[in-house]
Amino acid sequence: MEVALGLVLPIFGVIGLGYAAVRSKLLGANVIDGLDAYVFTLAMPVLLFRNLAHTEFPAALPWGLWISYYGAMLAVWAVGSLIALYILRRPAKDSVMLGFGCGQGNTIMLGLPIILTGFGPEAGTPVFLILAFHGIILFTIATFLLELTRVRDGVAQPRFQSILKEGLLNTAKNPVIIGIAGGVVYGQLGVPLPAVIDNSLEMVAGSAIPCALFVLGGMLTRYAIRRSIGAASMTSLFKLVAHPALVFVLAQFVFGLEPLWVAAATVLAGMPTGVYSSILANRYGAAPGAASSAVVLSTAASLVTLTVLLGFFLAPA
Repeated sequence: MEVALGLVLPIFGVIGLGYAAVRSKLLGANVIDGLDAYVFTLAMPVLLFRNLAHTEFPAALPWGLWISYYGAMLAVWAVGSLIALYILRRPAKDSVMLGFGCGQGNTIMLGLPIILTGFGPEAGTPVFLILAFHGIILFTIATFLLELTRVRDGVAQPRFQSILKEGLLNTAKNPVIIGIAGGVVYGQLGVPLPAVIDNSLEMVAGSAIPCALFVLGGMLTRYAIRRSIGAASMTSLFKLVAHPALVFVLAQFVFGLEPLWVAAATVLAGMPTGVYSSILANRYGAAPGAASSAVVLSTAASLVTLTVLLGFFLAPA
């Protein structure tokens, strides 16, 4: 547990520094937005590209990894939505959004820094394989379900084809996905990166993790535990406990993945609800208060749950 605390506390320390800098008005929102743009359009894609360019991928498609992660994600999403609909008595669109928060984690800003720092660059392989489909699966399904709940002139209009097309286009234009795809393609060429280029990329990549954590802290000032604490608590419990527990059972006992892959997938699943949950909730007017509360509540609680998860996987055999 000491090792886990030594890993988690500095990470949350940088998040806290970003939060304090914005809350105290030392830095303005425009600075955080600019740094956010730098992280996601340049630094994080460079980190992903460079790591993947040096990564050897498995010969067979990792169906066990994908089913473990995404099967668990869809399961907690479905159960969370049903609880919100039938037990919490929330409207259909709110239920979709609350279920979405049970499965959508902060994989980039928090997941990558924690996993790469805790388990080393070798853990990047299973994480990158998961992230390659993360956006298209999550956001296409979420948008489609939310569109189903919208009633226009008394008739639901899902427009599935246009939603799928938009999801694919957004995924193809996503700098993180471009970084992943570019790294995979270049890595398969078997041509080493020239030293000058590799050193330059290394310097930019080195800024990705601390900047992402700082941005996360700054962005948390935009969200608050406003209302719907019961719904937010349910979402946080599913995201921080149920999702990683189910991933671990599937990866470890059903598919028998190698230990590093089990650890990486489980810890990635244990990330708190991502800020996109609140953004999407506000866009559709679907439980925006509960979604915002879940982001803050799950992030705060993850200091404990991630320490426990990392302590479990990093404990000496």
